[in-house]
Amino acid sequence: MKPSASRPQGSARCPRCGNAFDCAMHAEPFDCWCREMPALPRDRLDPAGRCLCPECLVAEIAKAAQAEPGANPP
Repeated sequence: MKPSASRPQGSARCPRCGNAFDCAMHAEPFDCWCREMPALPRDRLDPAGRCLCPECLVAEIAKAAQAEPGANPP
């Protein structure tokens, strides 16, 4: 049996932390939780990469915001 066969449809695993999370990237119509998040800049996206879990996506969005010109340092 494949490992993915035991996970429910829409379940994914974060490539950064390994946590399982719900992903609706391929749902029709597209209605995933990440749609409500601020968009990452194009240079932060990996077209070949997999989706990040909510916690890792929030961290990546925060890093991107700090890297923007004019952003306040931590």
